[in-house]
Amino acid sequence: MNRLKWLVWLNLVLFCSALVQIITGVMLFFNLFTTRLELISELHEYNGLLFSGLVLIHLWFNWSWIKANFFKPHTVSVK
Repeated sequence: MNRLKWLVWLNLVLFCSALVQIITGVMLFFNLFTTRLELISELHEYNGLLFSGLVLIHLWFNWSWIKANFFKPHTVSVK
């Protein structure tokens, strides 16, 4: 599988993981579904670890683009 296909799948899984984090975070904040609070809390914690790892992989895959766009050497023209 080439790099572009990996990025498509990585971005899809990263997006889904972000949605899970947002939804479970809101559920925990507002104490929704209090009968399943422990399960929701565990899901939020483990998905947080997954999300963090996916972000690091995403940064690794896109590092050349990040360097090219954010770490450009700034040239100063003196007149």
